[in-house]
Amino acid sequence: MRNRQRFVRAVVRFLRSTSLFLLIVGGGVTLFLIFAPLFGYLPYSDRPGPGWYGRFPAMGWSEFWLNAWGMLGYGLFLAIVFPIPGAVGVLLIRGFECVVRNRTARRATATLIAALAAGWWMLGAGWYIAAGTPLLVVSIVLGAITGGALLASPPWFPRWRNR
Repeated sequence: MRNRQRFVRAVVRFLRSTSLFLLIVGGGVTLFLIFAPLFGYLPYSDRPGPGWYGRFPAMGWSEFWLNAWGMLGYGLFLAIVFPIPGAVGVLLIRGFECVVRNRTARRATATLIAALAAGWWMLGAGWYIAAGTPLLVVSIVLGAITGGALLASPPWFPRWRNR
């Protein structure tokens, strides 16, 4: 019975960490897709292509809300795609935490793993929606922040917290 409870707690921690990755990276990229056109930057497009096409405010409120609803569709697409790199990244981070005792090394590795996972999958998702380079950079930065600050030895993972 005790092993079953440990397993359930480990699964809950894993799902919480993966959800955190999805919320921050997927949600942050979706917010970038929503707000960037307001400042004149088109973050995705096949034709004319991503780039600067205006200045602030580049659109009216009705256009903004129409664009926001469309970008929420891309956000749903990201919510379907990004749990995979989040789960793999969390598994790699937790495995590394079992082996390495140095907290700085664990945090640096978690930052690198999460940034690479977010960037690699954003390359694929970005190809699908014809995204520009800034969207890739946003996903890498958000992945690094998530990995280093929130996934590396979080407070809800007490087993290796004080090592």
